[in-house]
Amino acid sequence: MSPETLKNNWKAYLAAYGAIDANERERLLQQSVADDIVFTNPGGRGERRTGLIAHIQDFQKKMPGTYFETEKIFIHHGELLTIWSMHRPDGMKVATGYNFVRPDDTGRFVYMAGFFGNSA
Repeated sequence: MSPETLKNNWKAYLAAYGAIDANERERLLQQSVADDIVFTNPGGRGERRTGLIAHIQDFQKKMPGTYFETEKIFIHHGELLTIWSMHRPDGMKVATGYNFVRPDDTGRFVYMAGFFGNSA
């Protein structure tokens, strides 16, 4: 898979966290993550795309309108390390985080580990 595919899938994944309708969220995640994804972050662990969708929906219920932007993507040997920022609906940056991502042979993500940094 190409670095461009990985970057596009990361972009789709991050967009799925936005304040969008359920059909668009599912479309973005079908593009970017495998059905059997495993994901972890300081708040817990989850499995399967359906679990990720529920996780994101819960996030938007708790923090409506919050969105993420990519600051940097590093790719080597087909794996990603990303640096991202979380923003309130008014645009104020409130946190920085990092994700390690392992894709499958098609470029869809099968494992993601999120790490949250200090507030901005």
